[in-house]
Amino acid sequence: MRVSTQQSYVTMNNSFTQMSDQLSHVMTQMATGKRILLPSDDPIASTRITQLNRQQASIEQYQGNIEAVSASLSQQESILDGVSNDLLSIRDDLLQASNGTNSAESLASIGQEIGALTDAMVNALNYQDGDGHYIFGGTINDKPPIVEQDTDGDGTADTYVYQGNTEHRSATVSNGVEVDTNVSVGEIFGPDLDLLNNLNDLSEEMQDPNLDPSDPQLQSDIQSTIDQVDQVSNSLNTAIGTLGETQNTISMLNDAQSTVSMTNDALIGQLGDLDYGPASITFSGLEMAMEATMKTYSKVSELNLFSVI
Repeated sequence: MRVSTQQSYVTMNNSFTQMSDQLSHVMTQMATGKRILLPSDDPIASTRITQLNRQQASIEQYQGNIEAVSASLSQQESILDGVSNDLLSIRDDLLQASNGTNSAESLASIGQEIGALTDAMVNALNYQDGDGHYIFGGTINDKPPIVEQDTDGDGTADTYVYQGNTEHRSATVSNGVEVDTNVSVGEIFGPDLDLLNNLNDLSEEMQDPNLDPSDPQLQSDIQSTIDQVDQVSNSLNTAIGTLGETQNTISMLNDAQSTVSMTNDALIGQLGDLDYGPASITFSGLEMAMEATMKTYSKVSELNLFSVI
């Protein structure tokens, strides 16, 4: 079969173009360090890398959630530790007031301190985070959980009222794993806030200038309030313990996810990173082949009928 000069040109040109594309591909691989630039480079490895990258994205999201949850739990734990200390101080004051040897003046001083500590607890429990959300109102975070209202109609606020609920917010911290991210005033102090209101009333009672220190009713009020403080302290310690347990859980999950992430990175590298040794050999071979093609093209282009006469 006779091959025309035109056919030779077309064949060599196609070959040159194909090798040029291959050389460009290898050069891009070497520049990026990536073996797989297109799914067609290795369909099986490409699919696996896509799966791993998707898993990495999920892990990154989970770890972002864990970081946010951990910060919030630490904040809540710190605030509740302060409230716990205030309760212990109030209990000490109540024990001092119950010894039966106090004067009216000393009881008024103790009552004043109890009132100040109660206000401090209320302010702490109405804490807002950096986004302006109230963190101890359950799932209701757009208004303070504790407000003081006028319930007897005399124009003066006299009763603490809870505006939140006892439900928990949650966050996804791993595949199929959600954790509660808060505790609420309602589950610690009760939705009626009996202790806070009794502390308020007792504080006023102890500061009454007409108070009789030997009044049995006063001692009864003090003792019942001590019992309430103990009950709320137990609930508070339980809540703080729950926050700590959640911290431990998400910390373990975070460590496990970090291990998985490192393993995935290694696998992605094994599947997709370029081996420069074979790539350099391929690059050199293509360069030589292109050079040979160009020389052949040059020789063929010089051929004509007169060159052989």
